[in-house]
Amino acid sequence: MSSVPTPPVTAQARPGPGTPTSARRLPVALRRPRWVLWFSLVFLVLTGVLAGGASAAMKNGGFDDPSSDSAQAAQLLAAKFPAGQANLVLLVQDETDGVDAPQVARTGTSLLATLAAEPGVHVVDSYFTTGDPGLRSRDGHSALTTANVSGDEDAVARTTTRLHGLLARTTGPITVRFGGVAQVTNDLTDQTNSDLALSESIALPLTLVLLFFVFRGVVAALLPLCVGLLSISGSLALLYGLGQVTSVSVFAVNLTTALGLGLSVDYSLLIVSRYREERAGGLAGPQALAVTLRTAGRTVIFSGAIVAAVLSTLLVFKQYFLSSFAYAGVAVVGITVLCALLPLPAALLLVGDRIDSWALGGRPRSGDPQEPKAAEDRLWGRIAGATMRRPWLAGALVVALLAVMAWPLTGAQFGVPDERALPKGEESRVVADIARAQFPGDDAGALSLISENWPGATTGGELSDYAARLSALPHVTSVTSAAGRFQHGRLVGTPGPLPGFTVDAATLLQVDNDVVPYSPGGEQVVRSVRAVAVPGGHRVYVGGLAAQYLDVTASIGDRLPLGIGLAALLTLVLLSLATGSILLPVKAVLFNALGLGAVLGAMVWVFQYGHLAGLIGVTPAPIAVTMPVLLLCIAYALSMDYEMFVLSRIKERYTETGDPYRSVREGLGGSGPIITAAAAILAVSFFSTAISGVSLAKLFGIGTGLAVVLDAVLVRGVLVPVFLQVFGTAAWWAPAPLKRFTRRISGAVGEH
Repeated sequence: MSSVPTPPVTAQARPGPGTPTSARRLPVALRRPRWVLWFSLVFLVLTGVLAGGASAAMKNGGFDDPSSDSAQAAQLLAAKFPAGQANLVLLVQDETDGVDAPQVARTGTSLLATLAAEPGVHVVDSYFTTGDPGLRSRDGHSALTTANVSGDEDAVARTTTRLHGLLARTTGPITVRFGGVAQVTNDLTDQTNSDLALSESIALPLTLVLLFFVFRGVVAALLPLCVGLLSISGSLALLYGLGQVTSVSVFAVNLTTALGLGLSVDYSLLIVSRYREERAGGLAGPQALAVTLRTAGRTVIFSGAIVAAVLSTLLVFKQYFLSSFAYAGVAVVGITVLCALLPLPAALLLVGDRIDSWALGGRPRSGDPQEPKAAEDRLWGRIAGATMRRPWLAGALVVALLAVMAWPLTGAQFGVPDERALPKGEESRVVADIARAQFPGDDAGALSLISENWPGATTGGELSDYAARLSALPHVTSVTSAAGRFQHGRLVGTPGPLPGFTVDAATLLQVDNDVVPYSPGGEQVVRSVRAVAVPGGHRVYVGGLAAQYLDVTASIGDRLPLGIGLAALLTLVLLSLATGSILLPVKAVLFNALGLGAVLGAMVWVFQYGHLAGLIGVTPAPIAVTMPVLLLCIAYALSMDYEMFVLSRIKERYTETGDPYRSVREGLGGSGPIITAAAAILAVSFFSTAISGVSLAKLFGIGTGLAVVLDAVLVRGVLVPVFLQVFGTAAWWAPAPLKRFTRRISGAVGEH
């Protein structure tokens, strides 16, 4: 990758010592740069102490809507029927003698004793106590024990981890494995954390190497990493504090590190490159820094405001998994902007000419300040020129390509992540695969129907009638309740009250079915069950995996238009203030939507349809419904980051020259290398997650990396010049009041 050049500037743009851009116009804090750096060091130490405990303050889960029917059913189930539905599965195997051998029976007895002694754990069913053939595998070598681990996601995770350490083992021919929702969640968390450490061990050295070649010097390359360290440490400390007062997902830590490093590189590239440019034009350090802060600094402020505004829209969703990323994102952006505008400029003042120390191939050449057209003659300037000569053809080709990439979205399916998100050899996935293939009586997909107040449920005929009608529904194999067991609309077995299905006035019904819970079939069964009228006006909550799947997707779908609308509105307002234009913000929203549609289509093509799935090591499955929301929000925010980089430089040239064609070529020629370098470094960071064993992490990393590349190359490199060429001076039009307000609020971002 080529390094970022030092763009030449016109002689007229060089302020002299007596101009308002002298050292006296620096912010007050930067007049004492050593104090700023000492304060930054203290900040790093203090936040580092808190940052170390951030992960421990975070929580697992957060995918459910707390107000949903299935979430309330789960709460009632835990409170009234703690042994009502299993979330932990223990698979005992003996490949030599089978599960009926005496030594396996002893293992089963010991296993049950350990579970019974554990607080908050209730055995739901076990082959070793009931001999139920549905809990014995078809080949006779495996047996199941199911249990319910009570508590919130964190409590379930801790208890499951403790039990796993006590019971999961291989002793001779006997193997005990853990599965079920509780173990799947633990495996996802553990795999994600280990993959994060591995991907960072790859991404960080590559980032440093790329920064070295981009900046062509060791000192300059280390500055973005220092900014990133401050940003990540401060953000993690803030997340630690938030974790003490509200629920924050542990996965927010991943975003903090990736986004903190990415934005630090972006903003540092912009600041340092502009500072070098001003120095190359003949300005002294303080003067060059003052101009840098008035141009690139204001771009950073507006960019940060847009990114933070977009990320904050995740707060509209009721799942704290998503709202956590709003907390993390806003914290990262705010702290990164402050670090880019205070410690980084302070370091530039103190480093001075030593910023080019240990440079690759000597000091960077400054360029000729008397050569105003040099920027438009660089690679991106020439690309912009070629694009603008045939704008309709270039635009049509790019739009057609993005539309083809987006086409798979028409068949997209969304759901809740299950064991298929894990590698095939992961323990909980192995258990799920064996249970699906070998156990006809596996009831993990059963629905739990709970009424909190149904007096006389065991004696009246209302419950019997309700259970019978439920059992007659398509794909329902049986309904078990306090009134008995029903199949195909009729009572089977001995009539009379069944124990364990009533507690005081609360009653439980278990609806077994033959569909995969996290699937459209599971969704249809839940809809059919909820459509059955409940006699007597009783309130019945429907829970279970399929109900959770339906409620999560419905909740996110209901809130998605509000989130998209807010993101678009905030973008339009802030970009209008930054550019003084009406059309440019509209263009930015439409073009970014087109690019993000292409990215989502590509992810559906790979992760749902299975193309290239073998190459990247994933199992085709419906897309986890939370991931497109997160991917869209992060990628959209980063695209607006680059939008500000391009438009601020083009606007600067347009203000000076009044020539739309020349301003685009010079603006893109000057900002293109910066955007290319920033996008390459950020894409490397995201693409490094492709080594993850968790398909959710792969989808997010590959999707975000692809979005960064498409945005930097096709949207910024082609569609933006096409738009500006077609609309010409009209692209910069705005009502006079908005123009005046923009100049007053933004200080004419990008102008000298």
